[in-house]
Amino acid sequence: MDFEYTNREVDHDFSFLNFSDVKAHFADLNIELLRGRHIQTGEGYIFTLVNNYSSEFQFYYRTLYGLELKREKSENIEYYYLDFPEEGKGRLYSNDRHREMSTWESLIAFMLLNMYYDRLFDRTKTINRSILEQEIMNSDLSPSYKKIFFNNAVRDFYSDPEWKTAMDNYKRVLRTLDQLGWVKLLPAGEGDGDILFIIKESINRFAALYQYEISHFDTFVEQILQKKNKK
Repeated sequence: MDFEYTNREVDHDFSFLNFSDVKAHFADLNIELLRGRHIQTGEGYIFTLVNNYSSEFQFYYRTLYGLELKREKSENIEYYYLDFPEEGKGRLYSNDRHREMSTWESLIAFMLLNMYYDRLFDRTKTINRSILEQEIMNSDLSPSYKKIFFNNAVRDFYSDPEWKTAMDNYKRVLRTLDQLGWVKLLPAGEGDGDILFIIKESINRFAALYQYEISHFDTFVEQILQKKNKK
């Protein structure tokens, strides 16, 4: 989404970096954006900062990094992130600074996107371990989920060690998605198992990035299984 510039004139220089509020919080904002985080409404001072100086930061990242600061909106929640320009990959594009999502990350992000839409009218999309297990065992996509999480074994029951392996993979990916700003990990309480998190509105960014995989999910599952079988 292109920004709708405000009525104020934007100086095409970096003088805004000397403003007291920018100097106080720019380092935190810059680190989060460059690591790929999606910063959305409700994230405190870093969202306020990028929202207040969106045009200035757009110029900053385009000039210094060759990256585009984008703003999107979902369910009246705005979020910002850095993206590569359409005409090129930007100056940060290299093997050590950028990578595609792994198959596990893509799969779990897809699963969470479906769960997000299933709860579209819920104020918060809070998920615990029990809900995840129900999704794997009973959802419309259950056969595909079972094949991936349980090594192609489609059954009505899985042992505790099998669930532990599946959930360990899930927790590892959730930490990555938390860094991206697509979920918010929470301390698990009694009755939550060992997993509790909120699916955030910025998960919709995954839908834009992985349109092919979402549209061809069965093919995507088969590709994952083939890769696992080669190991």
